[in-house]
Amino acid sequence: MSNYPFESELAHLEQIIPFLMTAPPLGLPYWRRRILALSPPEGRLPAGSAQRIGRLMDVFEEIERKASPDAASAARTTAR
Repeated sequence: MSNYPFESELAHLEQIIPFLMTAPPLGLPYWRRRILALSPPEGRLPAGSAQRIGRLMDVFEEIERKASPDAASAARTTAR
């Protein structure tokens, strides 16, 4: 089984996600779904991909926090 479609999608998201700080096309929920779709429920990923997806999600969550300061405040309050 080829990993090309998976690798291609992951590489595309790694390139586009940092640009979402300025007016994200299609909205942030769309991009979150695209990232989450890369993690299969059975957890079988090509070597090193889990770490790449984790880093991508960290960057995306930072973008979400900056886009919605109220959500970030609520998350901090809930964590206490």
